[in-house]
Amino acid sequence: MQSVDNEQNLSVLLVEDDENILNLLSAYLESAGYDVVTATDGDHGLQRALEREFDICVLDVLLPGKPGTEIASAMQQAGCDTPILFLTALGAESDILRGFGVGADDYMVKPFSPRILLVRIQAILKRFRACKSVESLITTRGPIQLDDAQRVCLVSNRPVELTPHEYRILQQLMRRPERVFERHTLISIIYGNQHAVSPKAIDVHVHHLRMKLGEKASSMIQTVRGFGYKLSIKKHIVN
Repeated sequence: MQSVDNEQNLSVLLVEDDENILNLLSAYLESAGYDVVTATDGDHGLQRALEREFDICVLDVLLPGKPGTEIASAMQQAGCDTPILFLTALGAESDILRGFGVGADDYMVKPFSPRILLVRIQAILKRFRACKSVESLITTRGPIQLDDAQRVCLVSNRPVELTPHEYRILQQLMRRPERVFERHTLISIIYGNQHAVSPKAIDVHVHHLRMKLGEKASSMIQTVRGFGYKLSIKKHIVN
């Protein structure tokens, strides 16, 4: 089986209500080197799709609660550009056209070959990375600048050395300024769902991050009591 050739495992959201298919695909993708997060109904699938970033989503169409097509539409409306592969028993031409119409990057009909599914996923990710490579990988908020291609952080054009966990926390906050990230969401993003980590670990990372960023930049990271953290850019836009 061809494995993921990345320094850091790629993440897959798998939304499937058939327990046998869910277990089969989860085991297969994990053995190929992917981090797999699962949901068995449309409501939880959409919640997971929006609470953190995934490299790709594999969605059934016929799901309890929201169908996969509604999940895809809601993801687009929320500005989520995660690639989507529909895996479904609906194989009529109208179903396939509807799937691509709501933003699918590929469409597979059950029954299916897990090996072919893996190849399809790899092809989608390759195309997606190629598109992303021509886009700017530099994010600037106030005095903070992140270069994701080089994994470099600058504050007022001064390099700041961050740990991988500190970088990922700052990266998430900067990608969606003014959004409140709960501690458990940040834990899921930087550690993965398979690890039991205390929310206090996030507080420690944020504390060290603030110290490294300096007074002006660190003031942008605001604590939302009882929930988590957000990056506020309002006063920096005014000033």
